[in-house]
Amino acid sequence: MGFSYAGNLGGAGAPVIRKFQTNESMYTGCMVQSVGGVGHVELLDVPTTLNTTGTNILGFVTGIVDDSRTYTAAVSGEAGYGDKTTYTATQSVVKSTGISEVEVCLAIPGVTLIRAPIYNGVWGTALTVLSNTTANAAGTTITDLVGTADIGDTLGTIYCRSGANRGMYRIISDITSLVTTVGVPFPHTIAKGDTFVQVSLILGFNNIMSSAAADCLDGNLTGVDGHSAYIHEINLEEAGKEYAVFALWGGTVKAAV
Repeated sequence: MGFSYAGNLGGAGAPVIRKFQTNESMYTGCMVQSVGGVGHVELLDVPTTLNTTGTNILGFVTGIVDDSRTYTAAVSGEAGYGDKTTYTATQSVVKSTGISEVEVCLAIPGVTLIRAPIYNGVWGTALTVLSNTTANAAGTTITDLVGTADIGDTLGTIYCRSGANRGMYRIISDITSLVTTVGVPFPHTIAKGDTFVQVSLILGFNNIMSSAAADCLDGNLTGVDGHSAYIHEINLEEAGKEYAVFALWGGTVKAAV
């Protein structure tokens, strides 16, 4: 499953769950937005502007209500695994299985904590692991020929997976297609062969963008587009299992520089 409930900053209490009719097929764990017309909710669109008002997040699917429910045990096309509702406008099918309907945990800004898997654009594609090719005694630069430049300067975090600095996080101060630079140095020399992973998130106020299938966070983006959020936790320890915990946030946050 993709997005899931991680707690409530307002104190003790259960998540707020509501039922909505859908206007397209979707899985549990998918982010949704309000639409109206054909259905109450649809999959969250990938925003095309910063803090866009056209794709406001309503919440994420926690359960399938109608009898069209099926289970996919693995990644299927562009959608993450889990229970699925299949949308239909065919009268005979609606009569048999009911209208496509889901339970949604409302994402209350600043209150609802959401745990999100992080992938490289699509579900199941792990973030790129950087293998340092040039030793750096100052502990400030990581060089890799397959490094990514999509992450926005000052809006990214890099984590050391192996080497003397293993387990340490730093905020990215500058990034190119080959070199990632951190403002606060790692305490030890970055040796040739040390491995790192980087993501377009930082703790605190940040911009987030879901995948096209709305089932995970895209960890490799500039930060120019997205939704305002407050990031409470970033965990990049294990390949393919990276995640973040966040709450939505009203207003604007810092853009990439």
